Amino acid sequence: MRPRHLLGLGGLIVFPLVTYAGYPALVWAVARLRPRTYSADRGHRPHVTFVIAAHNEASLIGAKVRDTLELDYPLSHLECIVVCDGCDDDTAASALAAGDSRLQVIEIPRHGGKLAAIRVAIPHARGEVIAFTDANSRLDRDALRHLVAPFADPAVVVVSGAKQVRDGPEAIYWRYERWIRTYESATGSIAGADGSLYAARADAVDASSRPGAADDLLISLRGARAGGRIVFAPGAKTTEAALPSAAGAFAARTRTTSGGLFALESLPELFHPRRGDLWWKLVGHKLLRIAAPPVMAAGAVALTAPLSRRPRRAWGGALGLALALVAAQAGSRLGPVWDLVRFAVLANLSAVVGLVRYIARRPIDAWSPVRGGDAGEQCSAQQSRN
Repeated sequence: MRPRHLLGLGGLIVFPLVTYAGYPALVWAVARLRPRTYSADRGHRPHVTFVIAAHNEASLIGAKVRDTLELDYPLSHLECIVVCDGCDDDTAASALAAGDSRLQVIEIPRHGGKLAAIRVAIPHARGEVIAFTDANSRLDRDALRHLVAPFADPAVVVVSGAKQVRDGPEAIYWRYERWIRTYESATGSIAGADGSLYAARADAVDASSRPGAADDLLISLRGARAGGRIVFAPGAKTTEAALPSAAGAFAARTRTTSGGLFALESLPELFHPRRGDLWWKLVGHKLLRIAAPPVMAAGAVALTAPLSRRPRRAWGGALGLALALVAAQAGSRLGPVWDLVRFAVLANLSAVVGLVRYIARRPIDAWSPVRGGDAGEQCSAQQSRN
């Protein structure tokens, strides 16, 4: 076998195996051999301020505010701030309809993105802990108690909740994510919080501007800069509907990739081995996944290029196959298996587009809700305004 073939097999098969199976196996092994515990106290009740950044979420925000303020938590220790980020619908009025004195609604005339909206809210937050959640995320009633329990340990600065998706291949993906984060947390820190639900100590929240950066990853990693831990609270459950369209899912994952890279670029110090366990988790959980699609494509080209005198044909064939898979109808006879394949292809293609946007320095800051069939199925996805 020629060296080119070996490299092709390495890129097409070995690299994704290392990324999606090798890294999870590594964190599992480290958790077994060198666990790092922390002191979680279910009776811990700090004052909490929820921040919800919303853009044109009139159909969701009323129920979201009521559910948030009715969580199983002391009334005097809970407040909520809704930031209407350039809304041109009735989001503000719908939020205010909750009629609760613990609610503040702030309107921003210009649509600037989630990080900008959060930055406006922070000076108004009175809580010892600031929690962040999306308008389309439904929290379990006891989610906040689970979310704040780890803050009883002074080493913990950020806590991430456990996102669940109702059905489809996204549900499988998020089960896989929760499994990885459980063992990452057991070995020190997880590789960044998830925006559906997370919280940080108020004095550790830094929402200063960073164009294009994913707000959840940026804020959580900034909180860990001084050496604190980002941990996972599996009992702090939040549920979302699956993204209703391939286009919406593609836009959301594209922004996740480019936003993650812009956030990581701003925190190079976290990749120093002397900073503890976070550096290799960021590499394994974030960077390897972003690198996997182009490495796999290069591996496919290395294997197929000898069949053609023009390597461009190999690239075109691989791209054409990927596009055919994405364009195929969801009603395929393969059912759930086909859905999973389509999801994987879509995720990898969107990662490539996100990587290209990052390299081209085209940040995505603004977002628009992607609507499902009814209000209960609506999902917020990040879409380009550039």
